[in-house]
Amino acid sequence: MKLKVFIVGGAGFVGSHLTEKCLNSGSTVVIYDNFSRGRRDFLPNDPNLTIIEGDILDVNLLTQSIDKSNPDIIFHLAAIHFIPACEETPENAIRVNIEGTQNVLNALKDKGKNLIFASTGAIYDPSVTVPLNEESSIKTGDIYGITKLTCEELIKYHVKKGRGKVIIARLFNVVGTNETNPHLIPVIMDQLSKGVRHIQLGNLFPKRDYVHVEDVADALYSLASSPIKEEIDVFNIGSGLEYSVGELVEMCSAVIGEKIEIESVKARQRNNDRLNQLADINKINSVTGWNPSRSLEQALKEVWQVGSNVNLVK
Repeated sequence: MKLKVFIVGGAGFVGSHLTEKCLNSGSTVVIYDNFSRGRRDFLPNDPNLTIIEGDILDVNLLTQSIDKSNPDIIFHLAAIHFIPACEETPENAIRVNIEGTQNVLNALKDKGKNLIFASTGAIYDPSVTVPLNEESSIKTGDIYGITKLTCEELIKYHVKKGRGKVIIARLFNVVGTNETNPHLIPVIMDQLSKGVRHIQLGNLFPKRDYVHVEDVADALYSLASSPIKEEIDVFNIGSGLEYSVGELVEMCSAVIGEKIEIESVKARQRNNDRLNQLADINKINSVTGWNPSRSLEQALKEVWQVGSNVNLVK
């Protein structure tokens, strides 16, 4: 399905893969990014791609850019989502994540445009250990989760006022190439690429649902390509599988063909880390037919092949 697409944060981790997915599907794409984390070399040289360098906090430029492109669908992916960075400078996370989202909503006000917003599975109650569906209880325990939950509330108000339809996509742990933040897998691969085989990590017990970034791009595009029936709807995007840190490191060991030892370092440990976080993805499958088709091991191989993520923003 060919669409006119506008992606806020289109040069980032998920955004760059979504851009490629949209272009490969025959759509025209306009991306809006300030390149504080996103990178131009993540983007293809394509005549159907337009790049606007702009900040999400510049509501005038954002509004003008959306008005000029007149897209069929807007994806809002821009956010500060590395939890330590959010905790270190909460005022920055609040401005970018919350004020930035309100700016997107203001730019769309009364235009009847459809929006897909990237939220997070991290807002679900950490005491829930069964697979998390879209109706599972919500409880946030950090600045990042608070900002995303606040954004969801702003979106509900936007829809209540009849200003457009919105899909909220709650992403779980996205993995793959083009990562721009020092999350778990980039940190492991960065150490391994430097010849280190004794890896220092934080908590080792948590299990997480890791979903390949290209599967996420496919899922987001499938939502954009499907009729938006509800005024507001929520979909989990995950793999439906979960792995412990130990299992993850074992896969890394298999990928590089060498034994890896792990050490839990107190300085890297998070207080009150949740035991597990597993997505129930039946809803998106029933609505769009999407299912993840790539494994965690495949993502690890791809990250290893491209080498150390030397440009991670810390």
